[in-house]
Amino acid sequence: MKSYHKLVWKLIDREISDQEFQELQLKLSENHDLRAYYQQCLETESTLANRHNTPFLSFANERSSAGSNKFTSFNSYIGWAAAVIVLFISFFYNFSQPQAKLVASKNADWRGLAVEVGELLPNEMLHLKNGAIEIDFPSNTKVVVESPSYFQITGDSSMIIAKGSLTATHNGQPGEFSIDTPVGSIIDLGTQFGVFVDHGYEESTVITKVFEGNIKFQSMDGNKQFFNEGESAIIRGTSEGNEVRISSNHPYAKLKACPTIDDYSSKPAKVVHSLYGKETQEDSEKKPNTFDAVELMLQENLSAQINYSMVKSIAGAIDKKVQILSLAQSQYSTKENITFAEAAMPEIEAMGESIVDSYVQFQKIRFWEACQTAEIIWDEVKDQNGKVTHRTPHAQRLDQPKQGNRLLANLEKIRQWVTDVHVIHQDRGMGWASKFACPQDGKSIFDKRNKNLLAISYAIDSIRSNVD
Repeated sequence: MKSYHKLVWKLIDREISDQEFQELQLKLSENHDLRAYYQQCLETESTLANRHNTPFLSFANERSSAGSNKFTSFNSYIGWAAAVIVLFISFFYNFSQPQAKLVASKNADWRGLAVEVGELLPNEMLHLKNGAIEIDFPSNTKVVVESPSYFQITGDSSMIIAKGSLTATHNGQPGEFSIDTPVGSIIDLGTQFGVFVDHGYEESTVITKVFEGNIKFQSMDGNKQFFNEGESAIIRGTSEGNEVRISSNHPYAKLKACPTIDDYSSKPAKVVHSLYGKETQEDSEKKPNTFDAVELMLQENLSAQINYSMVKSIAGAIDKKVQILSLAQSQYSTKENITFAEAAMPEIEAMGESIVDSYVQFQKIRFWEACQTAEIIWDEVKDQNGKVTHRTPHAQRLDQPKQGNRLLANLEKIRQWVTDVHVIHQDRGMGWASKFACPQDGKSIFDKRNKNLLAISYAIDSIRSNVD
């Protein structure tokens, strides 16, 4: 390991001296590979700490006595480690004093530098551990930052969000206000929108939603994409400027507007994040099994997501018809030795034919699409007072599959009904199913039903064996 690599880990482990830190800071400004190594180490450390324990450094900070900002007792030199690209900006560039003012706060709990209501915010990385704040920019822009967040005001009409969530309401000139994230910039075109930023082992993720008007996203590789009112996106990438991946209107891209400090609630996280699974307050009130484990696992595969959505719709349509017929069977009383299969023969025949003559190729459906092979397991993260701050869902494979959307179970149910009719037909003679009691006509019906049974069985066997 090179000596500077050692200094990187000493920095992360908070064992670095002031002199070593100055030396490392200079080297980082000169060496792109070292910065990339630094980011990788920080993101690894952040992931191992479940992205909730911030590796603050115990460096003494000094400010001019003329400054109006206060420090809490927990001094720090650096903000959140995983947002390393933002920290590099803080290290190596000096911004002029912005005129953005803190106009309101609600249960604000700062770490490092603290700002009071009525003061201008400094151009340094700030850490809001709890609560929320409301900022007014000269560009006729209001921003509500919700904890836990790391952010930096970089100008009269710009800021950086390194981690956390905010709602921006811009009433100034279109394109005047912008927010920088680890994967690119969001430019306000006269609107209200939300942003949420989090980080994983290899990449950062940004969720954005337009509540009013429209915005423009510009990635670090120069690509642009516009989003209009009601649209949302999950954007993934790295801080090194590599190509980003944008999932527009992803079902997990849920943000709730918080345009003023009065709209802020300290209840659990408001964001569903498809990569890390932070649930919304709305979802937290639902039972855990309302989350679909398959949808969670397919978050990176849009084609599979679409196919699975269609399979779920088909399964739902079949299930409605099967449930109606099942209810009728449960309430049926045999009269004059007429079984349910005989009484419901037209409906059963129609249901079997609908499977065989369907537009859907049931034999191509995967086993995990036709039943439940995984379930959602919830991990809870608590604060120092034992209060749950948020819950994280992840998919866990089941030892024994459950019925799930009941597609496979219903196909088997339909096959059983058709089989019952077929057996009765065989026992009663070929003329039994014919309207004219004609053996030839009945034999044709019998043969066709037999082919249908073989086709339904083939579809069931194919689904059971299609386990990829």
